[in-house]
Amino acid sequence: MGKIKCNLTFGDSLLFLLGWFLLIIITCGLAAPFFILSFSKYLINRSVLVENSFERRMNSNLSIGGDFVYLILWTILSIITFGIAGIFFIFSLGKRVMNSIEII
Repeated sequence: MGKIKCNLTFGDSLLFLLGWFLLIIITCGLAAPFFILSFSKYLINRSVLVENSFERRMNSNLSIGGDFVYLILWTILSIITFGIAGIFFIFSLGKRVMNSIEII
């Protein structure tokens, strides 16, 4: 049975969050859906799968550019439905993130 170990440092996380916080403030919240995707990729790329003291890297092939249309459509849908589509967006995004994980 394997475990997933995340190799995050406080400094890296702080810079990542501050950068995205400023971007979300500057864009009046329009960058928020992109933050969720970027945050997922950030965590996955800094994680390893540990099996019997053997570590295998995890990698996510998500890209903001490649998923731009996907995120824009979900954002528009959430605005039109006054946030109700946001609930389904979270599940859809979770599925997309999980399907993008590669074990190297």
